[in-house]
Amino acid sequence: MPARTLAIMLAATLAVGSAVPAEETARQILDRRKALDDTARHWNDRHEKLTLRISGRGSERIRELELYDRREPGDEQKTILFFLAPAEVKGTAFLAYTHKGRAADQWLYLPELQRVRQITARTRNESFVGTDLTYHDLDLVQEMTSWSEADAASHLRGDETLDGVASHVIELAPRREDIGYKRIVMWLGADDLVPRRLEFYEDDKEPKKRLTQTDVRPVGKIPVAYHVLAETPGAGTRTVIETSDVQFDQNLEADLFTQRYLERGGR
Repeated sequence: MPARTLAIMLAATLAVGSAVPAEETARQILDRRKALDDTARHWNDRHEKLTLRISGRGSERIRELELYDRREPGDEQKTILFFLAPAEVKGTAFLAYTHKGRAADQWLYLPELQRVRQITARTRNESFVGTDLTYHDLDLVQEMTSWSEADAASHLRGDETLDGVASHVIELAPRREDIGYKRIVMWLGADDLVPRRLEFYEDDKEPKKRLTQTDVRPVGKIPVAYHVLAETPGAGTRTVIETSDVQFDQNLEADLFTQRYLERGGR
C-alpha cells in the first residue's frame, strides 16, 4: 500500500475517532438539566393538590393539602400550602421563601393558637407536621436544583436502571455547612433528567432519608412525578405523597405568598 494512501487512511480514522463525544461529567449533566428547566420546561407558577399518607409503627394518618408555587428572579421561589383535611389540621398553613445559596425563610400558621410561628435554625430539623421530611429537607429539595460546584462537588458514579428507568447516578458532596448532609446520591433519569431517587447521608452507613419519585407524566412539556415516597430507613417510617390536579402558569398573584394570606388558612 503506498505511503500516501496509508497516511490518508490514518488521518480519516483519527478524524472519526475525534468526532466521538467524550462522556459527560456529572456537572455537565446537571447543568443540562438546569438549562432545560430554565427554557423548554420553564414555568412561572404552579398549583396542585396533595394527599399525604404517613405510616409507621402500625398506624396511618392521611392529610389533604393544596399547594401553590411562584418562581421569582435569581432562582428564588415562594411556596404556600394549606391543609384541607382532616379536621384537626384544617387551616394549618406553611409559607416558604426559598433562596439560592442560603437557608429559606419559613413560617407555619397554627389555627388553634391563631398565630404564625417562624421556623428558626433550631427548629429546621423538626418533622414537618409529622411527615418523614423536616423543614430543612423541604428547603434542600427546592434549592438543590440551582446548586453549582461551589455548593456541592459532583461525581458521576455511572449508570443504573432504577424501577425500569435508565438513570445517571450522581454523588454530591456538599461544601456548604448549612446543607447539613455529608453526601447526597441522585438517580437522574437519562432520557428526561427527572430525579428518580435521592438519598441523603449523614455518615457512610445507610441513608438518613430516601426520596423516590415514580409515575412521571407530562403536563404539557413539563414532567411531573405523581407519586413520591419519603422514607426514614432507620426509623422504619414512610410518607407517601400523591399529586393531582397539577396546573402551571395560572398567573397567581404575589399577594397570595404573604403572611397575611397565611393566616387565612386558605379561606
